[in-house]
Amino acid sequence: MKNFICHSGGAAGADFYFETFGKNFNVKTIAYSYKTKHHYSENKRELTQNEFHEGCQMVERANVTLQRFRYHRMINLLARNWFQVKNANEIFAIGSIKRTNEVQFVKGGTGWAVQMAIDSKKPVFVFDQNETRWYYWDFEINRFLVCEFEPKITNENFAGIGTRKINMFGIQAIEDLYINSFKNRNMKILYLHGLESKLSVEKRLILEEFGEVIAPDLDYFADENCISLVFEKYINDNFDVIIGSSMGGFAGFYLSQMMNKPAFLFNPALKERSVFQEIPNVNLHKTKINILLGAKDDVVPNEKTFDFLETYKTDSQISILMNHEMAHGVPISVFKNELSTYLKSL
Repeated sequence: MKNFICHSGGAAGADFYFETFGKNFNVKTIAYSYKTKHHYSENKRELTQNEFHEGCQMVERANVTLQRFRYHRMINLLARNWFQVKNANEIFAIGSIKRTNEVQFVKGGTGWAVQMAIDSKKPVFVFDQNETRWYYWDFEINRFLVCEFEPKITNENFAGIGTRKINMFGIQAIEDLYINSFKNRNMKILYLHGLESKLSVEKRLILEEFGEVIAPDLDYFADENCISLVFEKYINDNFDVIIGSSMGGFAGFYLSQMMNKPAFLFNPALKERSVFQEIPNVNLHKTKINILLGAKDDVVPNEKTFDFLETYKTDSQISILMNHEMAHGVPISVFKNELSTYLKSL
């Protein structure tokens, strides 16, 4: 899993809840400050004098749009807002949106950081806690538009900011944002590669979006007891799912039932294999197994897979999916689309 960092301000209210809920998902917080009296974060990062001056310049830039007066007495707070934005690639804010005929902006101190993000052309999402809905900034029409779907944190560096006067709806919005973004990212995944194959870097990165990936290096030619070897080594590991391809799909088919874990298997070599592997004589559990077959597979013909499954006796729930464009190899796009949908469903 990626290391996510919430760039915030250490204030009471929304900042506090972004930091507090983030801990539940191993999100680190950096809370910026410049001689701030009321700072409540244990992850305080004090700005240098030069950084403060840089922040002041960005305050003036934001005020070209905001057109606010008597803000210099709060300049220490406003200048630190720039570094929440500067070091983040997407911004999530809790507050309320004010609309006029000419401009739209977020009220209060949060509005400064939001305007800095808009000026910097960064994705901005605002939860209006009075309307209880998420908005995003549309750069083409320069307006806030209602989000059709709940936003998710997708970048490792994001800003979590907002009003000190947060209400129960704002608090819930922050918690829901974290849950929707990270609920499937704490998995432990066992991946089993095929014959003379390895888990590619590209495919590992896709799986790591959902959690920790264990991919043992198996020599099916040298050791005919690979299934037992994996079972004995990892029986006490609390895997959430097993994924396998080809020969690894064959191994995953049995390990799924031996370890009582769900599985997603690509073109598993269930009926015939070019190398012998011992199938352990152990108790098999009732589980759920999804199998994706490539209609153009000429290495492991679909007919043999269907023949095997017709005679295989099990209480497990086995679902067969067919990709009419896929052969034996699994393209990155198919791997990503199929597993993203599957893992999110668990």
